Amino acid sequence: MQPPRPNKKLLVLDVDYTLFDHKSCAESGQELMRPFLHEFLTDAYTHYDIAIWSATSMKWIEAKMKELGVTTHHSYKVSFMLDSAAMITVFTPKYGVVEVKPLGVIWGKFPDVYGPGNTIMLDDIRRNFLMNPQNGLKIKPFMKAHVTRESDRELVKLSKYLLKIAQLDDFTSLNHKHWERYCAKEEEEQNE
Repeated sequence: MQPPRPNKKLLVLDVDYTLFDHKSCAESGQELMRPFLHEFLTDAYTHYDIAIWSATSMKWIEAKMKELGVTTHHSYKVSFMLDSAAMITVFTPKYGVVEVKPLGVIWGKFPDVYGPGNTIMLDDIRRNFLMNPQNGLKIKPFMKAHVTRESDRELVKLSKYLLKIAQLDDFTSLNHKHWERYCAKEEEEQNE
């Protein structure tokens, strides 16, 4: 959709329960969109190319992204989208046989642009990044949109985190599991 931009990192985003509550009833997709989605993507686009990767079919990904205004927004562009066909099946003792999102698919397609040092994936299901745990950040699921809309600030906080780590040359030393602590620590150091 858009070629990689020089010196940008890569942000890979899940759709269902990450950007969109796909189970609640609503009159429009806008009602099920996670709060602050466009502000988040606009901020992220400053330092990151944006990719969408969902475990559904491309038809549904395109429909949801269009309904949410993600693929037509004037402040940011989506670089590419991946669907369930790009996932692989693995066996794990903990989960059994599961489908996962191996970032190596992207790194193999763009070896001179993206890799473990400059890629982060946000997903509400931790097992989706079993192949690349160092690059995955488990986001709180966005469910019951009509009830949680007023209190959900996950994307606001994640925007701050992505901005802070964008200054790093290499993400491989980060533990995204503790991203909230990382932000709090940075704020404490700035206030001292």
